[in-house]
Amino acid sequence: MIATTPPSVRRVPLSYDECRTRFRHEVARASLEVESFPIEARGPEGQELTIDVTTFGPGDASRALLVMSGVHGVEGFIGSVLQCDLIARTGPGDLPDDVDVVVVHAVNPWGMAWWRRENESNVDLNRNWRRDDGEPRQNDAYDEIHHLACPDTPTMPDVSVLGVEAAALVERHGEAWVRDAITKGQYRHPDGMHYGGIRTEESNRILEALVEERILGREHLLVLDLHTGHGPTGEITLLSDADPSTEQHRYLTERFPGATVEATVGNPDATTGTKSGQIANGIRDLMPAGTAVSTSAEIGTAPDMEQLVATYRSRWVHRHGDRSVPEHAEAIWEYRCCFAPDDREWERRAIERGADLLSAGIEAVGGWEP
Repeated sequence: MIATTPPSVRRVPLSYDECRTRFRHEVARASLEVESFPIEARGPEGQELTIDVTTFGPGDASRALLVMSGVHGVEGFIGSVLQCDLIARTGPGDLPDDVDVVVVHAVNPWGMAWWRRENESNVDLNRNWRRDDGEPRQNDAYDEIHHLACPDTPTMPDVSVLGVEAAALVERHGEAWVRDAITKGQYRHPDGMHYGGIRTEESNRILEALVEERILGREHLLVLDLHTGHGPTGEITLLSDADPSTEQHRYLTERFPGATVEATVGNPDATTGTKSGQIANGIRDLMPAGTAVSTSAEIGTAPDMEQLVATYRSRWVHRHGDRSVPEHAEAIWEYRCCFAPDDREWERRAIERGADLLSAGIEAVGGWEP
């Protein structure tokens, strides 16, 4: 049995470079191999950015746990810490028989380095999986809110205007309509929110090749895609993009009793909708039916309205501002803190609960019953 909590609580790094250095250090200390895949885009200091991967276990196990961090760049910092701690506290004899763990660090390294959710092309990678394979569902509702979400004002927009207009949209269409308009993903506004792109992005091409090399052909797969933002502060919510009556929902509920499992399909109480082009689901669907389970594992941070305001301001800075201007730099910092809070108590809770989640994931894969 591996330890259920990390040996120490370490402050979450501020930079992508520190996260990558720590990850490679833990891999080396565990006598594992790391494979690094550079992307074309560069970091704020012109530095190389890479997706780093390691696998531990027998190497040819029939079952695998895939743990990803940084799909939404700025959300990747606590995921990086959890991946490092998992490697540090898992010895050669700690895994169940016939289980490999594949760890993918910083799927969106540009977003981590620049403190953005999107990648270098303003694409939300979690709306972009296998984009080359066909046309996604269009999100007509987003067309109505784009001008509000991404205003072309010469100065930092007034947040009070956002509140008034958002309230009017809720009054006119309902809260679920507004939520889905914002979050489902859209493919018509390249400068907009949750843009899914016109082609499969470089990071997703790298990730798909990794899955083909290290995952496909196994008898069972569990995908844990680590995120932050959604749900109660410091608590874990597993998003199950499946009806509550399905095997996936039952599996997540039974195997992860310490987390809240939220179905986004067939659930009138869902607080988030089903999105197009999601990575974890796309990887699951590459496997034969009934052999894989996937979830976006969310660690709650700030209230939804606080996240919306911070996103609103930071997006304006990205499109029109200058990070060297104090007011603009403050908006970027506030946005980062919405997804990687500068709060020791939150870090402690997130690390403890995240460690428990990954330990439960390993046990779930080891105890899989088709």
